[in-house]
Amino acid sequence: MNKYLLKNIILIAAILAVSAVLFAVFYGGRSAGASFEITVNGKLYGAYQLDTDTVIDVDGHCTVQVKDGAVSVISADCPGKDCVHHKPISKSGERIICLPNGIVIRITGDGVDALI
Repeated sequence: MNKYLLKNIILIAAILAVSAVLFAVFYGGRSAGASFEITVNGKLYGAYQLDTDTVIDVDGHCTVQVKDGAVSVISADCPGKDCVHHKPISKSGERIICLPNGIVIRITGDGVDALI
């Protein structure tokens, strides 16, 4: 077998192993959050529980929905609407950010939050 081919196979295997370990560390340790908080321009707007289905209007800029233990943005007045297209979040440390409006929705509670 060509020595360069063997070195490439070992390199690829090492990269895959490191990737698997990093994935397990950063994503495998997350647990379902118990609550979430909304901040607007760095100031706490409110803290809410995930176990109660509700709809929250955030200063007229966006509408946040809690449904089945997950949080999503269902409407926003920002130009790109990336926050509206973001998947619902429910794990500790996950965030939805609406940069034009300065709104951050972050899942809190149990789980690995310091690694994020």
